[in-house]
Amino acid sequence: MDFNDIIYLWEGKTVLIVEDNETSNIYFEAALRKTKAKLLWAKNGIDAVEIVRNNTIDLVLMDINMPKMDGIEATRIIKTEFPSIIVVVQTAFVLSGEEKLCMDAGCDEFITKPIRLKYLLDTINFYLAVPTSI
Repeated sequence: MDFNDIIYLWEGKTVLIVEDNETSNIYFEAALRKTKAKLLWAKNGIDAVEIVRNNTIDLVLMDINMPKMDGIEATRIIKTEFPSIIVVVQTAFVLSGEEKLCMDAGCDEFITKPIRLKYLLDTINFYLAVPTSI
């Protein structure tokens, strides 16, 4: 089976992309367009927390380094208020101890940039795929 044959369908699921970089937003939108998931965007942690409080979110794709409120603090708040929401942290700047800080804040997965498309989709699919019975 070729990678292009793999179908990721998350219809009925909502993914919040938290990213202050416009180029990254374009990448994520293109990567997730075919999945049929509803996509929402936030440019900082403050907006992300507000969106989560006012919408039903299944998964948050969270950048770490953002203005106003970083992704670690936003993750901590989101996971405290909504522990069942999946938070996948993604960052380009991996500093010593940063992954541990994210995990301690409650993130479920940690992905480093540049993000490999198949790895991103497989990671999200692990949490959003609807199990099928045979």
